[in-house]
Amino acid sequence: MPHNIGTSEVLMEDGRRIALNAALMLLKQAIMAVLGVVFVGYLARRVGVAAWGEFQASLAIASIVTIAAGVGVRGYLAREVAVRPELGPRHLGAALAIRGVTGTLVLGATVAVVLATRSGVGAQLVVLAAASQLATLLYSTMWLSFEAHERFQYILYAELGARLFVIALSAALLALGFGVVAAAAAFLLGNVLELGITAHYLRSRLYRPEFATPPAELWQIAKRSLPIGALGALASALLQADRVMLRALCDEQAVGVYSAAWVLSENFRMLPDVLLGAAFAAGMRLYAQDGDAFGRLYSGCMLVAALFGLPVAAGVALLAPDIIRLVYGTTGDYAPSADVLRILACGVPVTFAFQVVTLPLLAAKREVAMVQMLAVTLVAKIALNLLLLPRYRALGAACATLAVSAGALIASWGMTARWTQFVELGRIAAILAATAVMASAAYAARVLAGMWASMAVGVAVYVVLLVALRAVSFSELRALLARRVRASPAAVA
Repeated sequence: MPHNIGTSEVLMEDGRRIALNAALMLLKQAIMAVLGVVFVGYLARRVGVAAWGEFQASLAIASIVTIAAGVGVRGYLAREVAVRPELGPRHLGAALAIRGVTGTLVLGATVAVVLATRSGVGAQLVVLAAASQLATLLYSTMWLSFEAHERFQYILYAELGARLFVIALSAALLALGFGVVAAAAAFLLGNVLELGITAHYLRSRLYRPEFATPPAELWQIAKRSLPIGALGALASALLQADRVMLRALCDEQAVGVYSAAWVLSENFRMLPDVLLGAAFAAGMRLYAQDGDAFGRLYSGCMLVAALFGLPVAAGVALLAPDIIRLVYGTTGDYAPSADVLRILACGVPVTFAFQVVTLPLLAAKREVAMVQMLAVTLVAKIALNLLLLPRYRALGAACATLAVSAGALIASWGMTARWTQFVELGRIAAILAATAVMASAAYAARVLAGMWASMAVGVAVYVVLLVALRAVSFSELRALLARRVRASPAAVA
């Protein structure tokens, strides 16, 4: 009995941590989204669509080449530290050593190739993006300790401080007449600052990394990380392939149009990462300790995916032209981004649901099956882009993204069929109905009074319908605020 009671207390503590971590990460994402959208709009308008496209293409190139930097080491060791926290200093040191060395090599090679084959602004932007990406690689590696030990607040502090610095410095440089290269340099300095802040919190709040792992063991870690690393590499390639292929098959103008919509939709698509990141450590434990409790976590995450994903997709699709004008101004350069944004917004609930259905796959360590699925998805995306981009340009890239995302969701859902029994389909249907009515009311309000009235009416109608249709109850809201998750009867008995 004492053992079972202890298990129950652990499970409830996991629930409280999930809620708190989710709240912190959602707060971080909300702040970053608002600051990011305001600044992106200012930057894109100041430099023009072509320079904006070249800047985004340089970031995509730097991100893709770092796929090979310590493939999977971060995710693999984060999972190990979540289970055995005492290994944190040693495992973090190993991760920094592997990712730091490989990142320096691949990014250095990229810079050498670019300087040998290109010149001008494009080459300068790639060099700055490569240096910036190396700093990002290092501080994101340090994040594995904050995530494994569930200290998400320090990620929030580092992100907020660095983002404010970048916005202030970039805005000042642009106001003084400097161009996109100066803005890219400000991004680099911001990432270096974030690396410093992250290192400070790591040393003062957790521990210093221990660089004591011998080369032979580092090699073994790298090999064991390959399955989960291949998964991350494919996910990153899927995310960045559109902008790189647009730059290769079309021009920087097409990249700029696509990126204007992509940056906005990505702020919403980051919400699923917040949900999965907050639930990851506890989900791994619940999967092993209590199947029913994990099933309720899965069901709850799927409900949240529908609650947020569906209205976001409907609202952004409806207001896309207004959003583009608000952020990027009234000039016609970015007007085609509205249709791109509509299509990318439809992928938000798909991405949300995909992150949920992959949770049991990660808990069961079925990375190989996920790698196979994403490899097929990447091939399909490249093929669709080759077919669509020459004629439809940015719009074709958006259609390819939505199509392959939907295919990946269907495939992963089939791989986790046993957990679908926990999903409350009646409540999902109620959320769909509430979203449909909300969209109709928001459309009417937009016609009569504009974007802001549409948003206010849509939110009000949606919240009322959620309660009226019993998609969400007041008792659940109270439980969420109390941060309680009930343990299963088997764990308490």
